[in-house]
Amino acid sequence: MLEDKTITRPVLRSFQENLIQRLGPEEGRALDVLGKDFFYLVDQLATKLFEQHEKDAPLLDLSESEFPWELQVFANQFLRECAQSSRQLTHFCQGLRKKLEDSEFDQEFWKILDEAYQHHFYVTDSKKHYLV
Repeated sequence: MLEDKTITRPVLRSFQENLIQRLGPEEGRALDVLGKDFFYLVDQLATKLFEQHEKDAPLLDLSESEFPWELQVFANQFLRECAQSSRQLTHFCQGLRKKLEDSEFDQEFWKILDEAYQHHFYVTDSKKHYLV
């Protein structure tokens, strides 16, 4: 019998699943108030960042399991900073999700997000070199 030696990428948990695991079911479910668009965007942004920057994990001294979580935390912070207030976060995410369907807006948004990624994960030891 032959072994299946295909390499599979680990299944990434959703941000909400990770929060429930870390905070407990009651506290994690209480965050439902943030809205489905917020959680959808965090997961989508983190997944795409993971695909684009997968090789950055060792440079950041993060394990394969820590890096996706850190990307989710980053996406969460990014969205919260983009919204004018915590009260407007749900409305902001709803609008952003629709706006990202426009390819021109999507390209500009990703330029901004990638720059924010570079600033967030900038390694001071690398002097003026950013992550790839």
